[in-house]
Order: sequence, then C-alpha cells, then structure tokens
Amino acid sequence: MNSILEQLYFGEIRPEEVIVPKNPEYRSLNNKISNSKEQLKMKLSENDMELLEETFDLLGISSSIYSTEVFIYGFKMGALMFTEVFANKG
Repeated sequence: MNSILEQLYFGEIRPEEVIVPKNPEYRSLNNKISNSKEQLKMKLSENDMELLEETFDLLGISSSIYSTEVFIYGFKMGALMFTEVFANKG
C-alpha cells in the first residue's frame, strides 16, 4: 500500500468522492431540491428549464470551489497545530 503522500500525489485519494454529510437534514434537503426541480420542469418552458439547470450547474461549481478552499484551510490548520505541538515539547 502506498503512503498517504503517494496516494495524494497519484490522485488515489479524492475526499470529495467519499464524503457524505452525516447531518440528517442533508438528505431531506436534497430530496426537497429534487422535488422542486421536478415541479419546475412541469411549469417552465424548455428555455427557462435550461436556464435553471445552468444555474444549478454554476451553483455546483461555486460550491465545489468553496469546499476545496475549506478543505485546504482545514488541512493547513491541522498542520499548524501539529507544528505547534511538536515545536513546544517542553
């Protein structure tokens, strides 16, 4: 088995593919979003629906960028904590 650094380097670890929020509201919220989209599909014109889908795609990209930044920040904070712990041995 490769070390965690090797796994990261070779792209074998992809947190965004394995993380599933444990918050019970997450699944319920996504179900509500899906139901709303289905209702809108029946009410909107094809052009309006395309615009809505494009908006959802843009929101997904925005959310992914934000999540990436949060992950990086959290990782850096963890590394800084370990650095502080090992630097202050006494």
